[in-house]
Amino acid sequence: MKKACSLLAIAALVTGLQAPASAGAPYASGNIGISWFTDLDATETDLEDREVYSWEVSTKSGITLAAALGYDFGAARLEAEIGYQSNEAAEAVYLDDGDSSKEDFTGDVSVTTFMLNGYYDLKPMQSSDIEIFVTAGVGGAFYNFDDVGIADEVDEIGTVNGSTWAYQLGAGLSYPVGENIRIEGRYRYFKTAEFTTNDDFAGFDDEAYNLDIESHSLLVGLRYDL
Repeated sequence: MKKACSLLAIAALVTGLQAPASAGAPYASGNIGISWFTDLDATETDLEDREVYSWEVSTKSGITLAAALGYDFGAARLEAEIGYQSNEAAEAVYLDDGDSSKEDFTGDVSVTTFMLNGYYDLKPMQSSDIEIFVTAGVGGAFYNFDDVGIADEVDEIGTVNGSTWAYQLGAGLSYPVGENIRIEGRYRYFKTAEFTTNDDFAGFDDEAYNLDIESHSLLVGLRYDL
Protein backbone atom coordinates (compact mmCIF):
# COMPACT_ATOMS: atom_id res chain seq x y z
CA MET A 1 0.00 0.00 0.00
CA LYS A 2 2.83 2.44 0.85
CA LYS A 3 4.49 1.73 -2.52
CA ALA A 4 1.27 2.47 -4.40
CA CYS A 5 0.72 5.70 -2.44
CA SER A 6 4.30 6.82 -3.17
CA LEU A 7 3.92 6.17 -6.90
CA LEU A 8 0.54 7.91 -6.94
CA ALA A 9 2.06 10.92 -5.17
CA ILE A 10 4.84 11.07 -7.77
CA ALA A 11 2.26 10.90 -10.56
CA ALA A 12 0.27 13.71 -8.95
CA LEU A 13 3.44 15.81 -8.65
CA VAL A 14 4.29 15.22 -12.30
CA THR A 15 0.70 16.08 -13.20
CA GLY A 16 0.99 19.37 -11.34
CA LEU A 17 4.22 20.20 -13.16
CA GLN A 18 2.73 19.28 -16.53
CA ALA A 19 -0.52 21.21 -16.19
CA PRO A 20 0.76 24.73 -16.94
CA ALA A 21 2.72 23.54 -19.99
CA SER A 22 -0.15 21.83 -21.82
CA ALA A 23 -3.85 22.38 -22.17
CA GLY A 24 -4.62 18.73 -21.43
CA ALA A 25 -7.68 16.73 -22.43
CA PRO A 26 -10.30 14.59 -20.69
CA TYR A 27 -10.73 10.97 -21.72
CA ALA A 28 -12.76 7.83 -21.09
CA SER A 29 -11.49 4.27 -21.14
CA GLY A 30 -12.77 0.72 -20.86
CA ASN A 31 -10.88 -2.54 -20.35
CA ILE A 32 -11.71 -6.24 -20.20
CA GLY A 33 -9.45 -9.14 -19.35
CA ILE A 34 -8.60 -12.28 -17.40
CA SER A 35 -7.74 -12.29 -13.71
CA TRP A 36 -6.05 -14.88 -11.53
CA PHE A 37 -6.50 -14.74 -7.77
CA THR A 38 -3.60 -16.06 -5.73
CA ASP A 39 -4.67 -18.63 -3.14
CA LEU A 40 -6.85 -17.05 -0.45
CA ASP A 41 -5.05 -17.76 2.83
CA ALA A 42 -7.54 -17.37 5.66
CA THR A 43 -6.32 -17.58 9.27
CA GLU A 44 -8.21 -17.61 12.57
CA THR A 45 -8.69 -14.21 14.18
CA ASP A 46 -7.64 -15.61 17.56
CA LEU A 47 -3.85 -15.20 17.72
CA GLU A 48 -3.42 -18.51 19.57
CA ASP A 49 -5.22 -20.36 16.78
CA ARG A 50 -3.64 -18.63 13.76
CA GLU A 51 -1.08 -21.39 13.22
CA VAL A 52 -3.56 -24.13 14.12
CA TYR A 53 -6.65 -23.52 12.00
CA SER A 54 -6.59 -22.08 8.48
CA TRP A 55 -8.11 -22.31 5.01
CA GLU A 56 -6.26 -22.06 1.70
CA VAL A 57 -8.81 -21.53 -1.05
CA SER A 58 -7.79 -21.74 -4.72
CA THR A 59 -9.87 -20.32 -7.56
CA LYS A 60 -10.21 -20.67 -11.31
CA SER A 61 -9.27 -17.86 -13.68
CA GLY A 62 -12.00 -15.26 -14.03
CA ILE A 63 -13.08 -12.07 -15.73
CA THR A 64 -12.10 -8.50 -14.90
CA LEU A 65 -13.65 -5.25 -16.14
CA ALA A 66 -12.67 -1.61 -15.68
CA ALA A 67 -14.05 1.76 -16.81
CA ALA A 68 -12.51 5.15 -16.09
CA LEU A 69 -12.82 8.89 -16.63
CA GLY A 70 -9.58 10.83 -16.52
CA TYR A 71 -7.57 13.83 -17.56
CA ASP A 72 -4.44 13.72 -19.70
CA PHE A 73 -1.91 16.42 -18.83
CA GLY A 74 0.68 15.31 -21.39
CA ALA A 75 3.20 12.91 -19.87
CA ALA A 76 0.97 12.27 -16.85
CA ARG A 77 -2.65 11.30 -16.35
CA LEU A 78 -5.03 11.14 -13.41
CA GLU A 79 -8.29 9.15 -13.42
CA ALA A 80 -11.17 7.78 -11.38
CA GLU A 81 -11.88 4.11 -12.11
CA ILE A 82 -14.58 1.59 -11.29
CA GLY A 83 -13.53 -2.05 -11.60
CA TYR A 84 -14.88 -5.54 -11.14
CA GLN A 85 -13.26 -8.97 -11.00
CA SER A 86 -14.83 -12.34 -10.27
CA ASN A 87 -13.40 -15.85 -9.94
CA GLU A 88 -15.00 -19.19 -9.19
CA ALA A 89 -13.82 -21.12 -6.13
CA ALA A 90 -12.21 -24.45 -7.04
CA GLU A 91 -10.90 -26.24 -3.96
CA ALA A 92 -9.67 -25.60 -0.43
CA VAL A 93 -7.17 -27.11 1.96
CA TYR A 94 -8.20 -26.95 5.63
CA LEU A 95 -5.50 -27.14 8.31
CA ASP A 96 -6.74 -28.44 11.65
CA ASP A 97 -4.09 -28.69 14.37
CA GLY A 98 -1.48 -30.20 12.04
CA ASP A 99 -3.88 -32.33 10.02
CA SER A 100 -4.93 -31.17 6.57
CA SER A 101 -7.82 -32.11 4.31
CA LYS A 102 -8.66 -31.08 0.76
CA GLU A 103 -12.22 -30.21 -0.17
CA ASP A 104 -13.92 -29.31 -3.45
CA PHE A 105 -15.19 -25.74 -3.11
CA THR A 106 -18.00 -23.94 -4.92
CA GLY A 107 -19.22 -20.36 -5.27
CA ASP A 108 -17.89 -17.07 -6.61
CA VAL A 109 -15.45 -14.59 -5.10
CA SER A 110 -15.79 -11.08 -6.55
CA VAL A 111 -14.43 -7.60 -5.87
CA THR A 112 -15.85 -4.25 -6.97
CA THR A 113 -13.38 -1.38 -6.72
CA PHE A 114 -13.37 2.42 -6.82
CA MET A 115 -9.82 3.60 -7.47
CA LEU A 116 -7.90 6.82 -8.03
CA ASN A 117 -5.09 6.06 -10.50
CA GLY A 118 -2.04 8.00 -11.61
CA TYR A 119 -0.20 7.30 -14.90
CA TYR A 120 3.09 8.24 -16.47
CA ASP A 121 3.31 7.89 -20.27
CA LEU A 122 6.48 7.83 -22.35
CA LYS A 123 7.46 7.03 -25.92
CA PRO A 124 10.39 4.64 -26.59
CA MET A 125 11.32 6.97 -29.48
CA GLN A 126 10.12 10.48 -30.21
CA SER A 127 8.78 9.46 -33.62
CA SER A 128 7.03 6.35 -32.28
CA ASP A 129 3.23 6.06 -32.12
CA ILE A 130 3.54 3.46 -29.36
CA GLU A 131 3.39 4.72 -25.78
CA ILE A 132 4.55 2.84 -22.70
CA PHE A 133 2.81 3.61 -19.41
CA VAL A 134 3.16 2.74 -15.74
CA THR A 135 0.36 3.19 -13.25
CA ALA A 136 -0.45 3.04 -9.55
CA GLY A 137 -3.76 3.44 -7.77
CA VAL A 138 -5.41 3.36 -4.35
CA GLY A 139 -9.05 3.18 -3.31
CA GLY A 140 -11.84 1.12 -1.82
CA ALA A 141 -12.72 -2.52 -2.49
CA PHE A 142 -16.08 -4.20 -1.86
CA TYR A 143 -15.68 -7.97 -1.68
CA ASN A 144 -18.39 -10.62 -1.98
CA PHE A 145 -18.18 -14.37 -1.29
CA ASP A 146 -21.34 -15.67 -2.95
CA ASP A 147 -22.48 -19.19 -1.97
CA VAL A 148 -18.89 -20.16 -1.16
CA GLY A 149 -18.10 -23.35 0.72
CA ILE A 150 -17.67 -27.10 0.49
CA ALA A 151 -19.42 -28.46 -2.59
CA ASP A 152 -22.39 -30.77 -1.92
CA GLU A 153 -22.48 -29.67 1.75
CA VAL A 154 -25.42 -27.25 1.92
CA ASP A 155 -24.84 -26.46 5.60
CA GLU A 156 -21.24 -25.40 4.86
CA ILE A 157 -21.97 -22.95 2.03
CA GLY A 158 -22.54 -19.29 2.79
CA THR A 159 -22.38 -15.69 1.62
CA VAL A 160 -20.43 -12.83 3.18
CA ASN A 161 -19.48 -9.36 1.97
CA GLY A 162 -17.77 -6.23 3.19
CA SER A 163 -15.29 -3.52 2.28
CA THR A 164 -11.62 -2.68 2.74
CA TRP A 165 -8.82 -0.61 1.23
CA ALA A 166 -6.89 -1.72 -1.84
CA TYR A 167 -4.07 -0.73 -4.16
CA GLN A 168 -2.97 -1.68 -7.65
CA LEU A 169 0.15 -1.38 -9.81
CA GLY A 170 0.49 -1.91 -13.54
CA ALA A 171 2.24 -1.28 -16.82
CA GLY A 172 1.26 -1.48 -20.46
CA LEU A 173 1.35 -0.24 -24.03
CA SER A 174 -1.01 1.89 -26.10
CA TYR A 175 -1.26 2.51 -29.84
CA PRO A 176 -3.48 4.90 -31.86
CA VAL A 177 -6.11 3.15 -34.02
CA GLY A 178 -8.15 6.18 -35.06
CA GLU A 179 -8.73 9.83 -34.38
CA ASN A 180 -8.64 10.34 -30.59
CA ILE A 181 -8.72 6.54 -29.98
CA ARG A 182 -5.94 4.34 -28.64
CA ILE A 183 -5.94 0.59 -28.02
CA GLU A 184 -4.31 -0.52 -24.76
CA GLY A 185 -2.85 -3.71 -23.37
CA ARG A 186 -1.74 -3.97 -19.76
CA TYR A 187 -0.71 -6.10 -16.80
CA ARG A 188 -2.19 -5.26 -13.37
CA TYR A 189 -1.30 -6.37 -9.87
CA PHE A 190 -4.04 -5.84 -7.26
CA LYS A 191 -4.20 -6.40 -3.51
CA THR A 192 -6.60 -5.53 -0.70
CA ALA A 193 -5.76 -4.74 2.88
CA GLU A 194 -6.45 -7.57 5.33
CA PHE A 195 -10.10 -7.92 6.35
CA THR A 196 -12.08 -10.17 8.69
CA THR A 197 -15.08 -12.26 7.68
CA ASN A 198 -18.17 -12.51 9.87
CA ASP A 199 -18.18 -15.28 12.47
CA ASP A 200 -21.43 -16.65 11.01
CA PHE A 201 -20.00 -17.31 7.52
CA ALA A 202 -20.85 -20.96 6.86
CA GLY A 203 -18.17 -21.24 4.16
CA PHE A 204 -15.53 -21.00 6.89
CA ASP A 205 -17.40 -23.21 9.36
CA ASP A 206 -19.06 -20.27 11.19
CA GLU A 207 -15.76 -18.84 12.38
CA ALA A 208 -14.22 -15.40 11.80
CA TYR A 209 -11.09 -15.48 9.61
CA ASN A 210 -8.55 -12.89 8.48
CA LEU A 211 -7.51 -12.79 4.82
CA ASP A 212 -6.79 -10.51 1.88
CA ILE A 213 -7.44 -10.77 -1.86
CA GLU A 214 -4.55 -10.59 -4.31
CA SER A 215 -4.78 -10.92 -8.09
CA HIS A 216 -2.87 -10.68 -11.36
CA SER A 217 -4.68 -9.56 -14.52
CA LEU A 218 -4.09 -9.12 -18.23
CA LEU A 219 -6.41 -6.59 -19.90
CA VAL A 220 -7.06 -5.01 -23.29
CA GLY A 221 -9.18 -1.94 -23.94
CA LEU A 222 -9.74 1.40 -25.62
CA ARG A 223 -9.05 4.97 -24.54
CA TYR A 224 -11.00 7.81 -26.17
CA ASP A 225 -10.13 11.50 -25.91
CA LEU A 226 -13.33 13.44 -25.21
